[in-house]
Amino acid sequence: MRPTLIAVLFVVFSVSTSEAQDAAMAAADTYRQAHEQQILEEVFDFLALPNNAADRDDILVNAEHIVALLEARGAEARILEAGDSLPAVYGEILTPGATRTVMFYAHYDGQPALPENWTYPPFEPVMLSGRIDAGGEPVDWQGNDTVDPDWRIYARSASDDKSPIVALLTAIDALRAANIPLGVNIKFFFEGEEEAGSPNMHTMLEAHRGLLTADFWVLADGPVDPRGDPRIVLGVRGVTSMQLTVHGASRDLHSGHYGNVAPNPGARLAHLIASMRAPDGRVLINGFYDGVPAPSDAALALTESGAYDEDGLVSEPGIAGVEWGPGASYGEAVMVPALNVLGLSSGGVGDATRNAIPASATAAIGFRMVPGQTIPRIREQVTAHVESQGYLILDRPPTADERLAHPRIAEIHWSTSGYPAAVTQAEHPDVIRLTDLVASTSDRPVRVVPILGGSLPLAPIVDVLDVPFAIVPMVNPDNAQHAPDENLRVGHLWDGIRLYAVLMADDWED
Repeated sequence: MRPTLIAVLFVVFSVSTSEAQDAAMAAADTYRQAHEQQILEEVFDFLALPNNAADRDDILVNAEHIVALLEARGAEARILEAGDSLPAVYGEILTPGATRTVMFYAHYDGQPALPENWTYPPFEPVMLSGRIDAGGEPVDWQGNDTVDPDWRIYARSASDDKSPIVALLTAIDALRAANIPLGVNIKFFFEGEEEAGSPNMHTMLEAHRGLLTADFWVLADGPVDPRGDPRIVLGVRGVTSMQLTVHGASRDLHSGHYGNVAPNPGARLAHLIASMRAPDGRVLINGFYDGVPAPSDAALALTESGAYDEDGLVSEPGIAGVEWGPGASYGEAVMVPALNVLGLSSGGVGDATRNAIPASATAAIGFRMVPGQTIPRIREQVTAHVESQGYLILDRPPTADERLAHPRIAEIHWSTSGYPAAVTQAEHPDVIRLTDLVASTSDRPVRVVPILGGSLPLAPIVDVLDVPFAIVPMVNPDNAQHAPDENLRVGHLWDGIRLYAVLMADDWED
């Protein structure tokens, strides 16, 4: 057993509570029970505002709505912009005597929603008695004295991320109603272009560094663990991608007349990919792992203690085992960088097959990065590797003279989007404190995830502000975020109010 494992396990599964935490939870529950209709009205009014990040006017309406919600709680609030950014919303509530400042983040923009793909209009929120696919039907929540926690709210951004914003603000209401002071200075940063990839996050943080600095950032984004347990996520992998095209002849050629004569782009592309990536997923590009630290003992201990839903994540999609190697776990596999073949195109298959050698073959290749890697460095490494395989590299189709002069030609286009990884170490004192606080709000084990396999643009928080962060979600894992019929289980909203009330009431001192 690793030397840190016992300590980490104690932190992960601790459920002890202090009187202060108990009081905060009681305040949240008491307030919520007395104001369920008011809370839901606030949620429904918010969800009725279209929020596609492609529509600046809609985003501004949402931003102004959030400013009003913050000011109603006595917060100093304003809209922030920087460069070409969409509006973000900043708010703060200073606490006399507090020595720590916690920033709460969520985003209020949403993915595009085509009404024809939804059971109910995406911006006309509706309450159902359960999941649509389980026979849920509309209920008159305003005409009921009590609200069933298993009821579901269906609307775009019901879970991602408008309901967490309401939960955060309601937590303040609950603490004030019980005369429980905030334990820290509270700041809010609500982003309006997260679903567009947060292209201006770095610029925004640079422009408003003084406002946006804090001792710790808590991100109220994403779902709880798929097993239904509370979850804390300490990091995300970075992401970038490329389109790689291998060129052959200037046109498709008869496979009989030119087989063994003309270069076969499909076969050459297959060999080129195989030179980059081993069968077990290990990347063969020279220097790819340089500067990548090994997972810490604490991160590995969290993985061993159940940070990831190993069985569900592997068996549910029909995977016999982890590609990374015999005996490897899901957690170990996502704590290292990955090269993924996302798509292949050359000629046709099935009924579209022709006896012809295609003129080109293209692969879409994605990279998931971990700390220690940068996008410029990956581009350099990939370019050098392709050149080492004998290819002339272009950023356009070859000319006739280039085809005659070079037997191997590859065309590379890198995505203009992407960002590096970001991680807070599991051993950080604020992570240990946070885990204890989250554990106090539930009788289920807290799943502390060292790093998600997926990606979010969180690196600027660390790069610009040098501030640690953690994702502390509240919504149901089956919320269908980004998809038609996105939904929120009401009980998870209630849990979120309790969770954030505890985080706000604590002084975050060691």
